[in-house]
Amino acid sequence: MAAAKDIISTLPDEILCHILSFLQTKQSVATSILSKRWNPLWLSVTTLYFQTEIADKESTLLFNDFVYSFLVSRNATLPIETFHLQISYDSPLECPNSIAKWVKFVLQNGVKYFYFCISLGNGLPIFPARIFSCKTLVFLKLMDFYMEEGYSSVQLPSLKTLHLDTIAFSKLQHFMVFLSSCPILESLLTRYVWFNSEESSTCNEWKSFCLANLITADIDFTECYFPLKVVHNVRSLTFGIHEVFYNDLIPTFHNLTQLKLLCKDCITWQFLLEVLNHCPKLQKLDLDQGKVDDETWIRNFDKENWVDPYVVPQCFTLHLRTCNLLQFHGQPGEVILARYILKNAKVLQNMTIWNSSKSELHCLAIKRMLSAYPWASSMCKLIVSPNKSSEDKEEVAELSVARVDPLLRLLDFVNLLDQ
Repeated sequence: MAAAKDIISTLPDEILCHILSFLQTKQSVATSILSKRWNPLWLSVTTLYFQTEIADKESTLLFNDFVYSFLVSRNATLPIETFHLQISYDSPLECPNSIAKWVKFVLQNGVKYFYFCISLGNGLPIFPARIFSCKTLVFLKLMDFYMEEGYSSVQLPSLKTLHLDTIAFSKLQHFMVFLSSCPILESLLTRYVWFNSEESSTCNEWKSFCLANLITADIDFTECYFPLKVVHNVRSLTFGIHEVFYNDLIPTFHNLTQLKLLCKDCITWQFLLEVLNHCPKLQKLDLDQGKVDDETWIRNFDKENWVDPYVVPQCFTLHLRTCNLLQFHGQPGEVILARYILKNAKVLQNMTIWNSSKSELHCLAIKRMLSAYPWASSMCKLIVSPNKSSEDKEEVAELSVARVDPLLRLLDFVNLLDQ
C-alpha cells in the first residue's frame, strides 16, 4: 500500500504562512519540528498571537524570554501585520516594563491590526498613551489598563476602527485628544471607559468636536458625561446614557438610520422622545431595558406623568420602519410607549416585542391589548414573543399564579384606558 502523499507541504510558502497565521504563535513555532519543509516557515508569519496566563514570577520570565526570542528571530524584512497580546495575571504582580518595549517595537514595524489586553490581579496597569502612536494602524483594540500622559503626541492617521474596553483616563480632555488623533475613524466602540465626571461636564472646549468620518458607534456612558456631538455624523448608533448628564445636550443626528438605545430605568419616555426628535431619518429603533427585577422595578413615573407630546418625532412620520422592544416587562408605562409608537409611526412595517415573561399567554394578552387601538400604519406587523434569552419554555397549561398576576394587571390597565 502506497504511503499517503503530503499535499499540504507542497503548497507555496505564502499559503502555508497564511495557514499558520490562524494559530497562536507558540503553536506556529511548534510546527517547525514537523519536517525540514516546515522548519523555517514560522519566521515569516506576519500575524503574531500571544496569549497566556501567568501565575508567578517564573512563568513571567519564561513568557518574556519566549516573546523576546521570537521578535528578534523572525524575518525582519517582513512587516508585522497583526499583533495580538493578551496576558492574564492570576495573582497580584507588577506589569513588566518589557511589555511597553514590545508594543513600541511592533508599532514601529508597520502593524495594521493591534489587540492589547493586560489583566492584573491588583488593578489596572499604567501605560503612556504616546506608545500607541502609529501611522500604519487601521484597527486598534485596547483592554484593561489606565492610559496616562503623552496624549498630544499620539498620531493614528490611518486608524478606522477603535475598541476601548475598561480603559481609564484621568480627564475627558485626555480622551478627546486621543480621539482627535484618529481623523479618519469609521467605527468606535467603548465599554467602561472612565474619566472624571465632574470635569467632563464642564469641558466646553470639546463640545463642538466631532469625528467627521465616523459611520458606526457603540458607546456606553451611563456614569459620566460624554459630548454626543463627537458621534453625531454616524449612520448606526448603539448607546447607553444617563438622562441626568444629557438634558438639553442632544445634538441632531442627521445621518442616523439605525439606533439601539440601552435605556433601563434611568431614562424616562419623555427623554427618549426628545432623543428621537433629534433623529429625523431614523429607520430602525431598538430599545433594550436590560435585565431588571420585576418585583422592584416599575415605570410608574411614566404612567403617571405621561402626556402625549405636541410634536411627533419626524422619523415616526416619514422613516421609521422597524421597532424592536427588548426586555419588555408588560408594565403600564411600557405599554403606553408601545401604543404611542403604533399610533404615530405612519410607515412602520414591523414591531417586535420581546417579552421578559416566558409565558405565551402573557404575550398573547399584550398583543391583543395593543391590537385593540388605532395604528397609523396599515402595513405594520406586530409580533410579541418570549424574550430571546429565556432558557426554558413554559407551556400555557402550566401557567403559575405568578405568571397570571401580570396578565390581570394588564387587563386592568386596558379597562382604565377605555374609560
